[in-house]
Amino acid sequence: MKVYACPDEIPAPEIDFKSFDLKKLRADEEQHQARLKAWLIARGYTGKNTGELVSFPVADGYAQYMFADGKSPALIHLPYGDAYQYPHIQYLPKAEILKNIERRKGLAKLFGKK
Repeated sequence: MKVYACPDEIPAPEIDFKSFDLKKLRADEEQHQARLKAWLIARGYTGKNTGELVSFPVADGYAQYMFADGKSPALIHLPYGDAYQYPHIQYLPKAEILKNIERRKGLAKLFGKK
């Protein structure tokens, strides 16, 4: 599966270390994800899982990606936090990516905000 960086038109939010605000950073990341999903849909990635987040534990954080579901599925690396990348991500089949999405949804359902 192809893995791409965020498009230049939609740069990832940067951390402001001088006046760090975690809530603002999370809001900026969510806004970035919404804009990126819209960008993917406009480019023909109209599958039902477009815009879903995929993450893998790495070191003390996570490698995060957005799934682009379409004829030629792809992942967009989300350089949040330490911008970790998952080794050999390009070799994972679509079925494994979909399992990761379902696992993430299941955990969110169990432990999500009420």
